[in-house]
Amino acid sequence: MNNEFINKSSTVNFSDVAHGTLIFDRNNPWDALALELIDTAWVQRLRRISQTGNTKFVYMFAEHSRFGHSLGVAFLALQMLKHLSTQRPELVKEWAPAIAAAAVLHDIGHVSPGSHLAEAVWSNRNKNKLHHEDLTMRVIREDKEISSILEKTEIGLTEKVIKILDEDSSIPNWATSLISGGGWNVDRGNWSIVDSVMCAVTYGRYNVTALIDAFRLTEEGTLAIQESRLDALTHFFVARNSMYRQVYQHRVLQATDAVSKILVRRIRDLAGKDLNLFLDPVMEKILNSNNPYQDMTLEELFKIDENWWGYHLSLWASDSNDSIVKDLSKRLLNRILPKTIHLELNKEGEYTEAAKATLKEAKKCLESLGFDPEYYLIEVNEKDSHRNTPETPPMVLRESGELIEVKEIEPLVVLLNDKSKSARAWLAVPKEVKQKLGRDR
Repeated sequence: MNNEFINKSSTVNFSDVAHGTLIFDRNNPWDALALELIDTAWVQRLRRISQTGNTKFVYMFAEHSRFGHSLGVAFLALQMLKHLSTQRPELVKEWAPAIAAAAVLHDIGHVSPGSHLAEAVWSNRNKNKLHHEDLTMRVIREDKEISSILEKTEIGLTEKVIKILDEDSSIPNWATSLISGGGWNVDRGNWSIVDSVMCAVTYGRYNVTALIDAFRLTEEGTLAIQESRLDALTHFFVARNSMYRQVYQHRVLQATDAVSKILVRRIRDLAGKDLNLFLDPVMEKILNSNNPYQDMTLEELFKIDENWWGYHLSLWASDSNDSIVKDLSKRLLNRILPKTIHLELNKEGEYTEAAKATLKEAKKCLESLGFDPEYYLIEVNEKDSHRNTPETPPMVLRESGELIEVKEIEPLVVLLNDKSKSARAWLAVPKEVKQKLGRDR
């Protein structure tokens, strides 16, 4: 007998901050497909894509990548599939390969800087904001390494995966809900815990094992949750809401993200001027593209990772002849972050007279200190980005077999899904300006 075969473990284990250990079974075809996709270049590239972007400047350990998150999403998807297959084996078997693949690949369209931040940074020339999902679907369709693995597994699997990620109406409700449905899904279910751990806070932690065990696949082909474990779903909604309020919408993080966007805008404003500003061919192309996710080749887009962005920042900070590009780059590299001043809003969400006076005073102060307000006067408005569109939480399954809406039992879930009626706004300026305004603390 082959000794190599004897010694080879049937499982592949990954140590994980959220779940302890992610276990993939080589002998399970769904796990095996996930493992094969994990080894592809586009998935491995996610090691060089930040999960939470500039959050590291507020929470020092938040330097984790999209790679670990994607593995966690795949693990949760496989756990759900195995759990649901005990209820509806034939239905789950039909869609399991596509769901497993979609879970692994769902984030491969993210680029730098900072994943979601990049969508805003590179959308400056485009009225329609870029969406990483569009690039993800393009990569799955056009990258030969990925598509060959999918088609070898099942003819037509490539388009099946794309339709799941695109939430196509031809896909069963439960299959799309697992990846990107309203309320809990394997994507949100993973980043809530991972980002919480890596930020060294407790806001995003919840009982994910109990929640998975509580899901049921109904005869109608939808996901429902047992009434007896509704508390686990409620806990998740509280966790997600807390992560947005305390982490993703942190005023310093939003101000720092604004600096990244302003820096790229400044470079675009300098187009055509003879300045000592290093731009590699990929940077030149993305700066001049109205839709880089369509206009650029996959080979070019593959290079847009955090190393590439950091290299440009370091050269701009040391060699640029433009004082604004040089200064903003240094601020991002060396964590010289803007200081915030609270701006009062009235009941309609508009600036009060006091807030308008503060903005006017800050502008004069910036000019007196030699800062161009066009690039250094930053207005930060907190947005509930996770509650901009209505969500439909899973139905609740009673012991009698009756399906009812969550709101009939647990109104807190509905309240946590509603867009907050209170808004918060800040002015972000260099430290010197805040000091001169007498607002330093």
